[in-house]
Formats: sequence, structure tokens, C-alpha cells
Amino acid sequence: MRLLANAFVLATGFSVAAVHAEAFDWPGHGTVRVVEPTGWGVRAQPTNEVGFYLIAQPQTAPVVNAQFSLIVSPSEQPLEVEEVKGRLEDMTRQFLDGSVEKAFDPKPLALSRGSGWVVQLTDASLAGKPAEPGNYKVMRNAMAVLDGGVMLIATIQFDDPSQPEVGKAMSLLSSLQFESGTGAAPAAPAPGGPFTFTVPQSRVIVKVSDPSLRPDDAAPARPSYFKLTRRDPQLILSGWLEPASTYKGLKEFWQSESRSPAYAGALAPTRVEMLKTGPWDVIAFDVSVPGGGTSAHVRAERVQAGTWIDLHLSTTSARPPATLRAELLAVLRQVQVVEK
Repeated sequence: MRLLANAFVLATGFSVAAVHAEAFDWPGHGTVRVVEPTGWGVRAQPTNEVGFYLIAQPQTAPVVNAQFSLIVSPSEQPLEVEEVKGRLEDMTRQFLDGSVEKAFDPKPLALSRGSGWVVQLTDASLAGKPAEPGNYKVMRNAMAVLDGGVMLIATIQFDDPSQPEVGKAMSLLSSLQFESGTGAAPAAPAPGGPFTFTVPQSRVIVKVSDPSLRPDDAAPARPSYFKLTRRDPQLILSGWLEPASTYKGLKEFWQSESRSPAYAGALAPTRVEMLKTGPWDVIAFDVSVPGGGTSAHVRAERVQAGTWIDLHLSTTSARPPATLRAELLAVLRQVQVVEK
């Protein structure tokens, strides 16, 4: 099979008959929509609070594998397209030495509601050899900024760029849209009073006493979700209430989270620690920010009175990572869980 390693055909203007548009709910954020090409299957994988991803393949033969990850930007400031190019370069740098191209040569990527970059790399060790099922020769990586401060990461793998299914995969990518959810945010606490959150079926109430944290007006209303923010210094605290039976322990929880493509490549967590802070089981980790700085995260888990309380605290700053982690843990210690 002849490889066209440097023939780069993006999906702009490519005509594809579509069965229908698929819509996937991203709890706490909104809706992800894609146009599914004829003969393809698109499925959503388990999601977490900061990431959501899809897998798409032709149903007849897996000649193309496409994965799409959407990640909430760790910063309140939307990413610029040039910043996205830098992140894409960081993510693909590890593959350059083993590629035919040997260079990072991104092309503009146009989406229906967003913009970014895409780069193609060919595995030099597989070029000219017979195709092996599941061991693809060519990879296209893309990063883009979507509406609502969401970053898209796409990986499309195949053997021959001239195959029509590659064009369909790129059309699917171009069709991807994110729509923020709508609805009223949680009521703001009374002046000087704590923020409280519960759901009718739960016997617990979450209380946050820090008056600088206010309900995020832009966060979609979800029955079991809340989000609080502070602009300066930046702090985000969000949480879920779920049945206790759905929590399988901290190690299994983190194994599931860390396998997500949301934490792949340059976004891989660093300085990962498992901690015990009072009644909370904690995973603390950092994510590097292009151009310097750290996005520090704390995931805190707790089961009480039949309810699993899942909290996510994060901040982004150029200050020392150890300082940021200490500050997040200090905020966590101020969160109370009381029974009704």
C-alpha cells in the first residue's frame, strides 16, 4: 500500500453523507455534538469533571481510529490559538525522532466553532511494511480551542492517507462542537454566610465557609453538581454528590482518571501524591502550563451517610508548586460535611 506521508488533505469542503448528528451530555458542562459519517460508530467513554472523550471508527473495518478529548481549560483566561500550537508541539515532540518527517510542521485546523492546529507524523519503522491491525503507520494530532474555554485534543491513526475513511475522520473532527449548558447557578450565600449544597436524596450537606468563593454564574445547573470560583488569587472548587455504592476506593478512582486522554502527553500529571487530610482521601497532582507556571489540582473523596462526596480544587499560577498545593489543602480543610 503506497503511503502519501506528506500529502496533507484536511477536511475543509469534503462532502460526506451523514446518518445523523450525535449529541452527548457532558455532566456539569454542556453538550458535545458531532456529525457521524455513513458506516461509522461514535461512542463516549467514561468522563470526569475536567475531561470528556469520544472514540470513532468505521463499523466495517478499523482502517482508521479517531479519539477526541475535550478538556476544561485550567485557567480562567481562554487559551490563544498560538498557545495551542505550543502545546501541540510539546505533545508530539516525543514522536519526532522516530518519524519520517523529523520536524514539527503544523497546519491550521478549521472547525465549525473553533480553531487550532493539526500535524501529521509517519512512523519510520513501519513505512513501506505491510499493514498490521491496530499498529497504524500514520498519526494526525490536533489541538484546538472551542467555545466556553474548552480545549480539544484529537488523535487520528491510519495506514494510508489516501483512503476515503481518513477524509471522513477529518470531516467528523471538523463537525465537532461544544455547547455550554444553560440553567440557573446555585444560589449565592447570604453575605458573610457559608455556601451550602445538597440534593434531596442525600443525607449530607456540603458547607464552604470561605466568603471569597462564589457560585460560578457560567456553570450549568446540574442536580448533583456545584462550582465555586475566586478570581484573584485564582481558585476553583467544584463538587459532585453521588451514591456511596459508586465509589470503589481512591486507587481505583485515580486509575480510571489517569487513563483518560485528558491527561495524555504534555498534560500528564506530575508530582502525584496520595494523601489523607482529615476525613478526606486525596489525590494531589500538577499539570505544566506552557510558558511557565503550574496548574495545581486536588481531588478529594469522602463517603458519609450513604453519599460519595467528590471535590476538585484547582489553581494556576507562576508561584512555587509546593505553595499552591499547600493552599489547596488548606481550603479543603475548611470544607465541612454535616448530616441533615
